[in-house]
Amino acid sequence: MRRALLTQLALLAFCIALGSEARAAITVQSFIAIKVVDGDTLHGRTEDGKTIKVRMHGMDAPELHLMTGDGTFSQMPWAGQAEQVLLSMIDLGVKGELHSYGRDKYGRTLGQFVFKGLNVNLELVRRGAAVSYAICPAGQCTEAAVQEQRVEEFAQACREAQAQGLGIFDPSRPLEEMPFEFRLRIQKRRPDKWVGDLKTRQYVSPEKFKEIPVCDRIFFLSEADAQSLGFKAQI
Repeated sequence: MRRALLTQLALLAFCIALGSEARAAITVQSFIAIKVVDGDTLHGRTEDGKTIKVRMHGMDAPELHLMTGDGTFSQMPWAGQAEQVLLSMIDLGVKGELHSYGRDKYGRTLGQFVFKGLNVNLELVRRGAAVSYAICPAGQCTEAAVQEQRVEEFAQACREAQAQGLGIFDPSRPLEEMPFEFRLRIQKRRPDKWVGDLKTRQYVSPEKFKEIPVCDRIFFLSEADAQSLGFKAQI
């Protein structure tokens, strides 16, 4: 009896620890946007007075000023439109709420900005100003992580914008290259992320990314991450 009780207590403690770890993946704090850099980048102040750069998480807007050794490149007019849509949804200098998902390789905070109850990131995708852009976190590629990132919500918002022909999906003037494709070409890089299909639960190697519909994509930093989430190689 005592051993069984100890086992149950240990299991309970383990489950609590897992729950705490999952919640710790996201931090929520007040945030005041002070500058819009482009359609998916903000500068602002956190509640502790720190000034940070925020790469808006879960979505990817057309590049406004991609700097390389060969100059600065842009996806106009879509990039300018994304910037204006973002500016129209927030008030600079007014407090909102930042849901942070860590940092990217450039040191920017990966965040979803909620302003007056509106998830601004999600709304940008819903209006066709940006495309959904999910990258499963390396080493922590789990269903819980996918749910925390609201991956399916962003994908569905993207599908709806595409179906309605909004913004970058306007059939009279569609964005021919998704932002990440544009970056690869301009920076002369090869695709390096495995790509899964959220609907079929299959994945392809990096160079075959175009086989996956734009709004159904989820990117993996390794094939092992795709497999850990239960995705199968596309035949």
